[in-house]
Amino acid sequence: MEDRIDLKRFLSILKKRMLLIILTTACIFVVTVFATIYIIKPTYEATEYILVDNTKKEEGGYEEVQRINMLLASSIDFITSPIVLNSVKKEFNIKGDKLEENIAIKNNNNSQIINIVIRDSDPDLTKELAHSIAVTSVKKLNQSLKVGSIQVLNDIEGEVSPKRIDSPLLNMAIGLTVGLFISISLAMVREHLDDSIKNPKEVDNMLSLPILGYINLKAKKRDSQWEKEVIREKNRGEMGA
Repeated sequence: MEDRIDLKRFLSILKKRMLLIILTTACIFVVTVFATIYIIKPTYEATEYILVDNTKKEEGGYEEVQRINMLLASSIDFITSPIVLNSVKKEFNIKGDKLEENIAIKNNNNSQIINIVIRDSDPDLTKELAHSIAVTSVKKLNQSLKVGSIQVLNDIEGEVSPKRIDSPLLNMAIGLTVGLFISISLAMVREHLDDSIKNPKEVDNMLSLPILGYINLKAKKRDSQWEKEVIREKNRGEMGA
């Protein structure tokens, strides 16, 4: 029974504060749309692929797998090392740790392909960085490990097309949801802080006392206004006579 009463009270508050809820939600939604379009930069992602192969084909199956796994592990560590990233930073004049924050290395189980994923707000710079890191890594790996079996699958720069991974519609939907939640919270807080009594039913609900009568001040105000109009018209008639 209490749950039903609480739910009924909650719905009555929503109905009572509907204007506040609508205005607050609309304001937050408009701010979200503006920020999504004009402030938040889009995020693009480009992926380059490196193939790690084993040159010593004469070895047995287990030794070959072990060698490939070692090459994969070494290559993944080498790609994100300062040896590669500092060289790319110097090429593109990148300062700070921005490149380290925007790079991700992926390798699926039992795969000899390493994915170099770059994210940035500039689509052209994204694909150029991905290709440059891949080429630089392969060149320095082959020189350092003396294997000659690591290669970039996309030999031509610009073959990989960056794709946008953020969703403006999702941001707007989140803004609408957050706005609705905040507006309802504000309505509940305002109702909690408002101690005034608006109608006789609230007295009955709060005090559980019978109501003998009440004065409608609004009606009295309207009656007073009507009486003033009658007196004004009467005075006009007397002056005309």
